[in-house]
Amino acid sequence: MANRSRCIATLAIFLICYATSSTSVAGQSRIAGGKKAAANSAPFIVSLQKSEKGKNIHYCGGTILNANWVVTAAHCLSSKTLAYSTVLVAGSILVDGSTSTVQKRNIDYYVVHELFVGGIAPYDIGLVYTKLAFKWTSAVGPAVLPKADSTPSGTASLYGWGSTSTTAADKFPSSLQVVSSIPIITLSECENELGSHGSNLHDTNVCTGDSNSGISICKSDSGGPLIQGKTLVGIISWGKTPCGQKNSPSVYVRVSAFNSWIIKHQIAPKKMLMHF
Repeated sequence: MANRSRCIATLAIFLICYATSSTSVAGQSRIAGGKKAAANSAPFIVSLQKSEKGKNIHYCGGTILNANWVVTAAHCLSSKTLAYSTVLVAGSILVDGSTSTVQKRNIDYYVVHELFVGGIAPYDIGLVYTKLAFKWTSAVGPAVLPKADSTPSGTASLYGWGSTSTTAADKFPSSLQVVSSIPIITLSECENELGSHGSNLHDTNVCTGDSNSGISICKSDSGGPLIQGKTLVGIISWGKTPCGQKNSPSVYVRVSAFNSWIIKHQIAPKKMLMHF
């Protein structure tokens, strides 16, 4: 087997990112059960892309917080070499960025939560900084942090460029996918449906799921947003595979548990860049 990243978890459970090249349970993919998103409908989302065989390949998602900062999953940043060669692609629903509204940026600094231990674990949150600020347009703009320590409920919208396949064979759309009304479920419901993997849940997680829907996150959706209006309530973390199966909830970082951590780590660039 080739070298595919540190995102591999356990059989039938996957982290939703695609980091280096090869084949594994943690392969590249998109939202299962979604539909094509409208242009400019998610100005806050970015595609984290790496160079492979002369092409930029999407491997994780992220969400713009302000002109210089993007939040993503910690496991998307497991490799320093990969992180500092990543291109942030904003302003286009097309994964290849082939629109006049696209803005591309480099990662100049990143930080992951100090309590994240890798695998399907809590604290799966990281921040990336770009010195060249994003410019606000109808296609590029920030999301809003939720109220600190709040618990989201109701429904939310889920965006990503991951696999649309509900089988072991990945299928990759060229355009951003969306599920506009996915139910948020309680952690106890989520734990019950995950079975033996429910023990990996933490009170800083949030889950979505519909036992009959066949809708879920999928590999390479990692780091992307679960959002209510413009409020970022979740960061895509992990779930079962094959994607989109019944009674298979999707697991996210609950952003409201990390408001103070996010604010603390958005420090002055000159001081921050001393940590290179």
